[in-house]
Amino acid sequence: MMCMKGRVQRYMIALGAAGALGVSSIVLPAGAAEKYPEKPISWIVPYGPGGGTDIVARLLTNKITQSINQSIVVENRPGGNTMIGTQALLKARPDGYTVMQTAEQIAANESLYKDLKFKVSKDFSYVAPLVRTPLVLVARKDLPASTPQELFVYMKNKGSAVNYGSWGQGGMNHLTMEAFASRIGAQPTHVPFNGAAAAIKELVAGNIDLYFSDYGTAMSYVETGRIKPILVSSKERLPMLPNVPTIHESGFENFDMYSFQGVVMPEGAPKDAIESLSIQIQKALQDKEVREALMARGFLPNPGTPEDFQAQVLRAQSDFAKIIQERGIRLE
Repeated sequence: MMCMKGRVQRYMIALGAAGALGVSSIVLPAGAAEKYPEKPISWIVPYGPGGGTDIVARLLTNKITQSINQSIVVENRPGGNTMIGTQALLKARPDGYTVMQTAEQIAANESLYKDLKFKVSKDFSYVAPLVRTPLVLVARKDLPASTPQELFVYMKNKGSAVNYGSWGQGGMNHLTMEAFASRIGAQPTHVPFNGAAAAIKELVAGNIDLYFSDYGTAMSYVETGRIKPILVSSKERLPMLPNVPTIHESGFENFDMYSFQGVVMPEGAPKDAIESLSIQIQKALQDKEVREALMARGFLPNPGTPEDFQAQVLRAQSDFAKIIQERGIRLE
């Protein structure tokens, strides 16, 4: 198998030229850089320390602080499928000094919860997308299916006897598996865990059959043969696993699901703060060391504008609503 460094370097060559052009074309309004930020920024992460969102946050904020001459304080506010962190953000003054690094969960929650107190279409100021994270469908090493077609037949024949883990009820890998199962006509049993570490541990032990994992979590187990990768959830193959096919190319056209992250502020945040932080984020995502550190952990840099991130969230919200309704998923 190609070494990790080689895979990252090859992907960086393809990413670098186009990404650099995107940043150079952005012009910050006159005076915005001098006005913002004038004091430290509170950067809410609605997940616990050490997880994927937290890792991305610390890589990026360490780089951004070097440019803005102000500190950024990362505050972990885990719990409630990001609800605790989101509520903290929405209670903050919309002055540009409290931001949240969110994931796709913000788009799913509106369909998962009956009495949600906010709407993604109107209660947030969008700042920038950060990364995309395609998921790898990994199986216990002795599962009697190793190719996509073998897996499709196995899952349909075994029905609910096939089980799969997730990092939590209503999480991205739960929704991805339900969307996948719907496309192939299967009804596997969901086994939610409290986080990715617990789920992957049970897969390695052979106590569950399948798990949609981010590459960073699964990497060491895949490379040592303790679990086996079968499919990738995004439309394009994962650069770090070039020989693993996608669901899209395995007979289910336009299947394209992946985890993603981005930054929001409360609705009504100052335009100059949004624009200034957005360009700083995009510059950080183009930094060679930052990009390589992200790629090594399975995160694909995804620089873009506030409008890009808003469109991404609203599109995901519509897609998740269909999956959640079709599969009867509901949280209280």
